[in-house]
Amino acid sequence: MTTKPQLISDLMLPELERQLAEDPSLWPNVKGNELKPLITADEELARGSAKGKVRTVKIQVEDNDLLNFITGGMTGVKAYMTGKIKVRGDLILAQRLEEVFEKAGGRDRALEFIKKNEEVLALAQKSKL
Repeated sequence: MTTKPQLISDLMLPELERQLAEDPSLWPNVKGNELKPLITADEELARGSAKGKVRTVKIQVEDNDLLNFITGGMTGVKAYMTGKIKVRGDLILAQRLEEVFEKAGGRDRALEFIKKNEEVLALAQKSKL
């Protein structure tokens, strides 16, 4: 029996979703409407959750680059310009997501979660090798 290798994003993204669910003040305010962000790789789920026309963005990033970004080692613009983050869809929305992340204290929250989670620490060390 083989197990799927665990990624840093497998641990970090559910934590992000949990925090967004617990604290609506973290949600972005778009044109006066608080919209709950949806983080998913399931396109059907994304389409089904949309009420009317919504702006969407698809972001592709390698696991170790995600860790580098959320811990402050790389900015979104730098990652985009060097091809480490690929964006399809609304580029301005992608930039706004970084702003929301910063305003919500995302880097500090991510670092605190990593310190408390041995699995993330082990994966982070492994990705540096």
